[in-house]
Amino acid sequence: MRNKIRCSLFFVCWALMVSFLLFSSGVSFAQDPLVQLKDETLSYFKPLKGKIVSVEGGSFVTDLGAKTGIKKGMRVTVFREGVPFLHPVTKEPMGKVETPAGRAEVEEVRDDGATLKIVSGEAKTDDIIRIPEMKIRILFYQDRSVDWNLGDSYYQLVKDSGRFHMVDTSLDSADDASILAEAKKDNAEAAFILTEKDSEKESQLRLRILWTDDASRLLDAQIKVASTYIKGLRDANPVTAPVSSASDALLFFDLPFSGKLVTAGNFKGDGNQELVIGTSRELRIYTLGASLENLYEIKGSSDDDFLWVDTMDVNGDGRDELVVTSLRGRSVDTTGESMTQTIKDEGRLVSYVYGLKGAEFSLLWKANLFMRVLPPFGLVAQKYEEGGGFEGPVFRISYQSGGFKPGEEIKLPKGINIYDFVYLDGPDGTRYILAYDDSGRLNLYDETGLRIWQSRENYGGFPETFKKTSPTVMVGRGEWSIKDRLFIKNREAFAVKRNPLASMARGLGYKSSEIKALWWTGFSMEENTLIEGISGGLIDYACYGDKLIVLSKPLFGVKPENILKGQSPFGSMLYVYSLAGR
Repeated sequence: MRNKIRCSLFFVCWALMVSFLLFSSGVSFAQDPLVQLKDETLSYFKPLKGKIVSVEGGSFVTDLGAKTGIKKGMRVTVFREGVPFLHPVTKEPMGKVETPAGRAEVEEVRDDGATLKIVSGEAKTDDIIRIPEMKIRILFYQDRSVDWNLGDSYYQLVKDSGRFHMVDTSLDSADDASILAEAKKDNAEAAFILTEKDSEKESQLRLRILWTDDASRLLDAQIKVASTYIKGLRDANPVTAPVSSASDALLFFDLPFSGKLVTAGNFKGDGNQELVIGTSRELRIYTLGASLENLYEIKGSSDDDFLWVDTMDVNGDGRDELVVTSLRGRSVDTTGESMTQTIKDEGRLVSYVYGLKGAEFSLLWKANLFMRVLPPFGLVAQKYEEGGGFEGPVFRISYQSGGFKPGEEIKLPKGINIYDFVYLDGPDGTRYILAYDDSGRLNLYDETGLRIWQSRENYGGFPETFKKTSPTVMVGRGEWSIKDRLFIKNREAFAVKRNPLASMARGLGYKSSEIKALWWTGFSMEENTLIEGISGGLIDYACYGDKLIVLSKPLFGVKPENILKGQSPFGSMLYVYSLAGR
């Protein structure tokens, strides 16, 4: 099983080298075979908007003609206009609410129009058809037959177009049915399937695009790629020594799966803590020693997407419980487009509390709330607004008479939500609130809610950010984020700082990450670097007794032997550092 974890730095170096090779040989960049394949791919997902002029049986005619870019095989969403949508302040009409009514596929294109067959739902004269401008969720499958450098280069070209949200799969070798089943689990609109046939002088790269809902084929394209071209991609791969911070770690593990969450807890009640590593749909519990010994597993459902995990003894039985928050059941939004990672907030939010009973974990409670553990209050929660993120105040959750009950509200400065903050004590015992804002900066608030300090720069952004949905595509509502953890140890606050590859182009990824230690003197905020040189993007981290556990996806944490095989050299890394003496 391979996790195709992509490295944007690789793409930058690849692009520079390929550009040099092409220009030095007098070849136009437009003739690059991967660029041609990318352009062909994008042409089927070009944003369009038109109107239905007539309907007959299971087909209809639209006013979109050949010059608009509409192509045979494209699929569009049919919308029906409803009541007017008013500006929330001026009450002026800004458009009409559009409700998805069906899906249709282009069958014939003419100069003055096109004929489409209805795939699902219905269509009426004067309905609107659209391929929205928002990102389209795609499952990307790269067969073992494909040289990893070649497949990854195409992947990066398509991803960097900004048209798609690319979903990787851990499937290593699979048939179409398995790939499409995986795509459905991930709510992808289509599956991109790459295979390759190679010979001594050239390879044939084949791309098939299949619609997820009915397995029909949108595209089957093949390009010829010279062996020298592929060699150039391999030579451009910036393989270096392992990450520098690995030498300072007490332990280092190369995980065989893509982890995104980490925490620790005493689940057996014996005083020993176990390590929890979470993926999007699974929690794995280990004992931590010279190796990781798998003790238990908690598997979520196929539509789970775990956002947060914490531990504490919630019910007072002397053993920690697991508290997990998940965004479930991602579905088609009001614009009719498949969900992308940045707009998956159309799903239903659920938090679970699991406790160890005998040899396995059992579900003790679940609720449609955000949850986390917040010292000194314990378990706290906040409501979820569908399509909008956090709603209302943060409040306590208590365990009474065998059940979980909502408790008192927690007073916070305006705009601070459940995952944004921790309490930080000053030298005189005064309690302050340290919180991230949406720009990624840290802020310190006094007891009255007045902000008394703000970091000069942001800390690099957050792994989980979502767009708020709107009843019309004409008005944006902003974003909401799951912020990074803030830990407190002996009046020090630990915070993640991510350093982008390029300050003007943060989307390229992160060259390194750090963990900062901050403390408030009563007059100023002092800052020191606790751990530096964590290559790539730090995903999550946890305090584990006198140890710090760091989960990351480094740029240079590679397996060189995989590169020679044309396979992905990247994987999730787990570091264990000592906090003794702090």
